Amino acid sequence: MSKKKIAKPLGTSWSDIEEIEQDLSHIKGKAVDPRDFFKNCSKVGAALLECLLENDTEAFLEILDEYLRVNRSGVAKNAQLARSTVQDVFSKKGNPTLKTLAKIVHHEAGFQDSLSRQKN
Repeated sequence: MSKKKIAKPLGTSWSDIEEIEQDLSHIKGKAVDPRDFFKNCSKVGAALLECLLENDTEAFLEILDEYLRVNRSGVAKNAQLARSTVQDVFSKKGNPTLKTLAKIVHHEAGFQDSLSRQKN
């Protein structure tokens, strides 16, 4: 039994659509590097805390992952972890413990500085 064709071919395709060029030179803006946000520990710490308060674990992990990409060497040094440990935290083979995540967040979100200031 042969199949009966019921759909008609479409009359247009992407190649039939005319390309439109626009002059966007009149739009002024400041070049923004998203990595600048991740270089500011207090902003990252506030964002991580907000994620925890909102129970948004996916956003928490995304923010922490990007922060570690931008600041990997400094994070490893500050948290007294091996650089490979920090690198593997969000890799496919990585399965970080809560202790490792807490150590990174604690040292990088400025909690260490605020604790030492409270003691003095």
